[in-house]
Amino acid sequence: MRIFFGALLASGVFSAPAFGGDIEGPMKQFGLMGAWSSNCSRELSQPTMDRVTFAAPSGGEATATILDKHGGVLITTVDQVTESALVASDEIGIGLHPVTVTRSDGKTSQHDYDNMHLVFQKVGVRIEVVRIQFEGLPEIQRSVFFEKCPN
Repeated sequence: MRIFFGALLASGVFSAPAFGGDIEGPMKQFGLMGAWSSNCSRELSQPTMDRVTFAAPSGGEATATILDKHGGVLITTVDQVTESALVASDEIGIGLHPVTVTRSDGKTSQHDYDNMHLVFQKVGVRIEVVRIQFEGLPEIQRSVFFEKCPN
């Protein structure tokens, strides 16, 4: 799971958690809801693919479901979005806490369960992960682009 964002990117830059506990509002305002991928045409059947789907069901907690497949091993992680805040008009910071991690090979890693903070920046119709910070580690600057997937 962390390969996906670690390789793609994935902050203390968060000025504050979402005010009043409103996590969904900034995500919707930014346009983050839905499925995103570095290549939406890649299917789950292919040896390599990645996709993250942000959702906030009515009355439920906001989540990020991450599908990351490399070398034929699919890692599915469901993260609770613990915070979201607009950093600037074209940037959003979000905090993620892993709730479940499932690997097709049955293995687990301690890092599959790390909290992380991400900063996304709008670039036209795409978003770019520009910073990531795993809990207890220094921030990493990255540049990985995602396109919004139709499904």
